[in-house]
Amino acid sequence: MPSERSADCCPAHFVVKFRKSTLNCGRRFDRPPINGNRQRKPMIHTEPSAQPSTMDTAAFLKHIESAFRRIFSDGIDLMRYLPEDKWLALKQAGLLLPFLDKKHGGRKGSQFEIQEVLRIAGHYGVPVTLRTGIEGALVLQPLQEFGDEAQVAQGLEMIFKGEGGGLGVTEPETSGAAIAREMQSYYEYTDGQTIYVNAAKYWQGNSQSDFLLVAAKERKNGKLAKVIDLLLVPKTYIRCETLASEGLRAVRYAVNRIDAEMPATAVMKLSQSDAAGLRAFQNIFIRSRLQLIGMTHGIMEYILENLGRYVRNDIRFVDYERREIRRRHQVSEILYRYVCHSVSPVAPVAHQLMEANIVKTLATEYTYAAAQMLQKLLGAKGFERGHTAGNIAIDIRPFTIFEGPNDMLYAEIYDQFVRATAEEKEAGMKLDKNQTLLDRLQTDARFAAVARDYTLPEDIRSFLQEHTLTDACALQKVFIGKIIARLFVFVQAKHEDAAACLLNDIRKDILDCRYCG
Repeated sequence: MPSERSADCCPAHFVVKFRKSTLNCGRRFDRPPINGNRQRKPMIHTEPSAQPSTMDTAAFLKHIESAFRRIFSDGIDLMRYLPEDKWLALKQAGLLLPFLDKKHGGRKGSQFEIQEVLRIAGHYGVPVTLRTGIEGALVLQPLQEFGDEAQVAQGLEMIFKGEGGGLGVTEPETSGAAIAREMQSYYEYTDGQTIYVNAAKYWQGNSQSDFLLVAAKERKNGKLAKVIDLLLVPKTYIRCETLASEGLRAVRYAVNRIDAEMPATAVMKLSQSDAAGLRAFQNIFIRSRLQLIGMTHGIMEYILENLGRYVRNDIRFVDYERREIRRRHQVSEILYRYVCHSVSPVAPVAHQLMEANIVKTLATEYTYAAAQMLQKLLGAKGFERGHTAGNIAIDIRPFTIFEGPNDMLYAEIYDQFVRATAEEKEAGMKLDKNQTLLDRLQTDARFAAVARDYTLPEDIRSFLQEHTLTDACALQKVFIGKIIARLFVFVQAKHEDAAACLLNDIRKDILDCRYCG
């Protein structure tokens, strides 16, 4: 565990002292250092000459890697809840600084640094990078964007001195694309200084943290507004019913219920207008989906590490499976590079909705597939309770459902592809609905902006020429959405193996589309 002086790494005004942990972590699963050296060497911790907030990028990331090795030097048990002292020690070391504005003691905005800390955390298991993403992308970023000065100060106090925060959005009776429209959680003013809140939030990560940012609608005269606001709700107002999850046991999930009066200062208005408020709410999840690749790419690298540790390569079929995992890793690299180069950590990302859905679906699909392959290659050992390979497979699967089920998002990708973009509308362009999918692909600026020189195989070109922008049924939209998503990555591919993997999957999607038609 870090010494007291490591508290100097916290943002200004949020210094915390630790006592040595007395927790018994039970069965441990040690992992090699990120550099691949499997021989554990004694770590000598010296105080950095510069604060993490002022280090250059290379030094900062090296510092974060060192902090992970130090804090988890005795291993980590992913079958139990991640100890709060270790999580707080990671935050002390600066883990969340890339998500934190410079004016609050964070680092200058860098999408690369955000992706890198998520990637590094992924080397220690899905729950570790998940908690980093929740508290960074779904708590810190919206807190700073929508909170007033007092709310931000209150939230940062609990994040950097306590057990942090979570985001409460999904509800027991509402999910998927209809969540914003059908959300029933509400608040109403009882007087100028007090609100009454009635809310039920379902499967919330970080559900037992010191506070939740709770999505709710204002109720006036018995009617719910269309616009969604956020409420900063301390856990003293929250009743928590812990859920027994099959995986992700190192992250607490629960149903959170609120039925209480609290100060009206809890309300965070996303916008004064319905349309702008909905866009602001959606922007939170668009950004989160884009940044998800940092988490999954780190997990993909973690899979490769364990592939080298546990799997022999002198068996022909095993070697084939190893190549398939590496191909999926190459696809992950393309998505990772895209987000690092094409996403701003501070500017709105609403115009990148299609790209965000592509990143989320393919990142989770390919990482889950790679995890399943690793588990299979380990045979019976891969199904032992608590084994690294089993943990990865069961912990990554929910990501194909959370933040929007993948099949739903593939259908949305289709819809976003065949509609005019905001830029096209501003330019007065109207799409010819009779044009083919191939015509749209060749003229879509979103593809042109990232495409390298590429040649589509004739069978895939032929399929795209068969379909216009309006002739897909609801089920076909899912499979064509998959094709569009893979094509977005294919046009960026540098390596033949990655391109071959994508083309192979596109051909499978074409068969599925024709079968369901």
